[in-house]
Amino acid sequence: MIATSSLLSQAIPGDAVKCCYNTTLTTGKSSIFFFSFFHIEFRKSKSDTNSLPKERDQGDGAPGFVSNSEKMVESKPFSIKLEVDIVQILLFIGALVTRTWQIGLPHAVVFDELHFSKFVSLYLQNTFFFDIHPPLGKLLLSLAGHYTGFEGNVSFDKIGTDYPDSVPVGQLRLLPAIFGSLLVPLVYQIAVELHMSRWAALLAASFVLFDNAVLVQSRFILMEGMLLFFMALAILSFLKFRFIYHSDFSLHWWFWLTLTGFSFTCAFSIKYIGLMTMLLIILLIAKDYWWMLADILKSDLCLIQHFCARVLCLVLIPLFLYVGIFFIHLSLLTKAGPHDNVMTSAFQASLEGGLAALTKGQPLNVVYGSQITLRFSNNQSPSRPCWLHSHPHVYPIRYPDGRGSSHQQQVTCYIFKDLYNWWIIKHPNSNTLMVSDPPQPVKHGDLIQLVHGLTGRALNSHDVAAPMSPQNQEVSCYIDYNVSMAAQNLWKVELINRKQLPEWGFHQLEVVTDHLTDQTHTIWNVEEHRYTRSPEKEGQARELSQAEMIPSEPTHLSLWAKFCELQMKMIFSNHDIDLEHKYSSGPLEWPLLDKNVAYWISPETNAQIHLLGNIFIWYFSTVALLVYIVVWLCYILTRQRLAFHLNEAEWNHFVFVGQLLLGGYFLHYLPHFVTDRTMFLHQYLPAFLFKVITCAALFDHVLSVASRFSQSLATMLKYLTVIIIFVTVIVFIYFAAFSYGTIPLTAQDIQQMMWKESWDFLILNKRK
Repeated sequence: MIATSSLLSQAIPGDAVKCCYNTTLTTGKSSIFFFSFFHIEFRKSKSDTNSLPKERDQGDGAPGFVSNSEKMVESKPFSIKLEVDIVQILLFIGALVTRTWQIGLPHAVVFDELHFSKFVSLYLQNTFFFDIHPPLGKLLLSLAGHYTGFEGNVSFDKIGTDYPDSVPVGQLRLLPAIFGSLLVPLVYQIAVELHMSRWAALLAASFVLFDNAVLVQSRFILMEGMLLFFMALAILSFLKFRFIYHSDFSLHWWFWLTLTGFSFTCAFSIKYIGLMTMLLIILLIAKDYWWMLADILKSDLCLIQHFCARVLCLVLIPLFLYVGIFFIHLSLLTKAGPHDNVMTSAFQASLEGGLAALTKGQPLNVVYGSQITLRFSNNQSPSRPCWLHSHPHVYPIRYPDGRGSSHQQQVTCYIFKDLYNWWIIKHPNSNTLMVSDPPQPVKHGDLIQLVHGLTGRALNSHDVAAPMSPQNQEVSCYIDYNVSMAAQNLWKVELINRKQLPEWGFHQLEVVTDHLTDQTHTIWNVEEHRYTRSPEKEGQARELSQAEMIPSEPTHLSLWAKFCELQMKMIFSNHDIDLEHKYSSGPLEWPLLDKNVAYWISPETNAQIHLLGNIFIWYFSTVALLVYIVVWLCYILTRQRLAFHLNEAEWNHFVFVGQLLLGGYFLHYLPHFVTDRTMFLHQYLPAFLFKVITCAALFDHVLSVASRFSQSLATMLKYLTVIIIFVTVIVFIYFAAFSYGTIPLTAQDIQQMMWKESWDFLILNKRK
């Protein structure tokens, strides 16, 4: 069956703007709407022969054109013609079956389901949480949980924990599975829109359908299935928009342009790597617009309208959509939760059970004798809060570089709320720590002493170099060693940097002093605060140990203020995550699948789930990507020598496909080389998606060239496609045991599947 939308795109083998010079527009032409499986054509009158695309030679497997005589057949006015692509339907059914088969198994937490299931529970309980990724994917999962009746009153402790019966595991996993299933026909249609033959399109879709890594990420409560779907939808919508060159500002022109912006916004609202999809599309649209400026047939007003339309649909609407998603996110999370201490005091105070009750019940004035916690408030480093902290451990007598220390009690900046964060304000001329009657407020410019609440030692600084920042003075709590080193405890505290102390300082953050006091780093915010009531040290320690660290009533903070603060935290927190993990890997290990990731294992049967791609696809597509680059370079060199193997339209199309697919691959791959955080194999999947389509594009190009010389050679290449898909399916089935986790495995089975020495599988029960 011939797809109408494909026929339209075949008429544009080169640059869309350039080709439109030779196109005659008519008011009676058909308006075509297309989405994935179905082709719907709305007709108003007879087709005009001047608006028909030229016929194309057949033989390369590409969809052919309807003859001019058929095009001239008069259609009924206002009729609807529906065409169904059977191949896409079959691909979707195959994807849905593979992704939903025994979807409720294992009935246990699988890898990052630990986090996302917990996030769903917190959403349904309106409890605030912090995550470095945007909230759209988690919101969609929570919506699915809500409609299944899940109340979210379940906690998840570790990977492998069995889900309680109250958790609708299958229904929660179904949503990512549906998105992952829709991805396969979308990839097929992207290949068709790029003018590839149906054989090449089938190859690209099969690589996505039968890749074990894409399967695993699509059938559990994870984000990648949704992320890849919206990325593919954005690319398809962009291609649809680009090839509607003759219908400026028509209804379907606006539809595809708006859907492009909507799709890539949804992509980067799930994970920020989706921003690379947005960047790719905007760069290509900007390039097309640049060439449009050379069209003398378009007026200045028309060009301005085109520019404004693109800004509206690709910038303004995505911006409002992105902010709106966060507003929904923040409107739902109204209660204090496990991560609210990441946020500022004002943010915490806006949550039910946050700081509001504590601050509301606190004395209004900070006075001598007040018990306080001091939070560092440098806005230049907002990602990790910390509190002034001390503990009963001293600085080492001598550091590894030979410098000596004061051997006083350590003072640090601790990133968690802790009893050892409490301090008592003491008047220098008073020996009591109690609040006087009437209380004596601390005024601007007063010199004070800070006494550590649980150890009773005063905050102090001697003229001794700090351990990690020797250009500054060490900060300590004073211990009198009777060595003629008097206390120096009337001073102003300031945090110069965020260096970590070594193991002897428990890797907490360093606190130092400087002679320059007029700095932004000197500001500390009094957070918790109450009056000291007991005159005895034991009583004071009891008061501190019984302190309420979590308040109970909210105050008001606007959604916009919350959004801005949360954005800052999410951006800067990316740089603070640098944890070692047994299955972490780097970008150089991804293209050839050097590292797997263990997701789950059954202690009884050795059944297990691993994130492991189809090794045949990964090697084959990696080689194809390199070959595509080499072919492109060869064409450039030969054209420089005035040897034109492709005509101008074919060359423009080849370049555009390379810009889209290779540009997409490297934009989604290279940023990981400068990412300073723990990385895993699944972060390669967005780039992998472009790589498999590049492989299909190379195959289509070879098929097209071969068909010029020999139809038998082209036929052999089609048979080769069948063989490649057959091998892909065999390898997929072989490693399916690691994708579904439902097949008991022996130690010998696991050893046989270890095709690379760098893979790390698990054997807990050596079954025979």
